[in-house]
Amino acid sequence: MKEIVREIQKIAYWLAIKGLSEANAGNISVRLQEAPTESTARIVEKLGFTYEGPEMYLLVTTTGSRMREVAEDPDRICLVHVKAGDTYEILSGNGKPTSEFPTHLMIHAYFEEIGSDRRAIVHTHPLNLLALMNLEDFQELLPHMMKIHPEVLIFFPNGISVVEFEKPGSVELGKKTVEKAKGRDAVLWDKHGVVAFGRTVSEAFDRVEILEKAADILLKVLSLGRIPTGVPEGWLS
Repeated sequence: MKEIVREIQKIAYWLAIKGLSEANAGNISVRLQEAPTESTARIVEKLGFTYEGPEMYLLVTTTGSRMREVAEDPDRICLVHVKAGDTYEILSGNGKPTSEFPTHLMIHAYFEEIGSDRRAIVHTHPLNLLALMNLEDFQELLPHMMKIHPEVLIFFPNGISVVEFEKPGSVELGKKTVEKAKGRDAVLWDKHGVVAFGRTVSEAFDRVEILEKAADILLKVLSLGRIPTGVPEGWLS
């Protein structure tokens, strides 16, 4: 578990350095493969909804934490135990899980139920993606973004999907994100940010970086009054 905590801190550092997590924006979670050896509950909290998924142990960045603080302080990452019901246990860490905990929990439950090896989630607010999402026709532009350079196709073989704007931190946002996450490599939250999945935190972060680069290229081409040609069809097969 200590290695996973260190990886979360490393990625939190890069999120901050790259300007992908302004103020206390952004959050990270990892689903553990095994129960921790020491699991005495410190705090019991209300979920705010009834959870009906599998029992899980999650490492989650704490609410209100700046990524630059997470990078320096492992206590900004809490260990959470969840099982069916309307409460959860905080086993370690200094604070409650991120305000986006409902979404993290629901996605992890889905991945656990289908036996997925995707155990990490990174959510943040990339500048160019947000600029793109503020264009009226951004969903029509997304196909261009997804073939604008080879790395996008390599890292997103299953593509991405979009959730229309919902109140940040809401249970409804979590429910809609789970539906849109099925069979995808990342989900965009309209006017809000991106939620990327991976086997590790580093892999999820890779997807954030690549989408942000693709959005940057697309916006630059659009600023010239042009539509990008994109990579040739069928080159990856």
